[in-house]
Amino acid sequence: MKKALYTLGLAGTLALAACQSQPMDPKASSTVYQGVLPCADCAGIKTTLTLYRDQDGKASRYELDQSYLGKGREKDSNSDKGNWAEQRTDMDGRDYPVFVLNPEQPDEQMRFLRNATNAVELLNAEGKRINSEFNYILMQQ
Repeated sequence: MKKALYTLGLAGTLALAACQSQPMDPKASSTVYQGVLPCADCAGIKTTLTLYRDQDGKASRYELDQSYLGKGREKDSNSDKGNWAEQRTDMDGRDYPVFVLNPEQPDEQMRFLRNATNAVELLNAEGKRINSEFNYILMQQ
């Protein structure tokens, strides 16, 4: 009896371990964008944006990691996770996809214009391009 319970327990543990090592959804995909965005009081903000799509190719969730660069800022970082949605916008007479982070929370939204096959550009709160000499582009990795 002890041997049977031990074998059953071992089999259950192995089955649980096998389930935990599998990805959440093997058909889901992700795209990673990276770059250094401007910062008012530091050398820049190293930014990594990971956008996940579900097995049907629809927007699902995102991860945004930001690290502040410069002397004394080495430990300053921020991570954010949530949902995102894809919208379309007319910009400069052309139709572009826009990735909206936190679409259900207007006060916490960030918008990225996909202006090339391998890049996104951070937009301002109104969904417009930021009029600046600084670079607001993240490149696909």
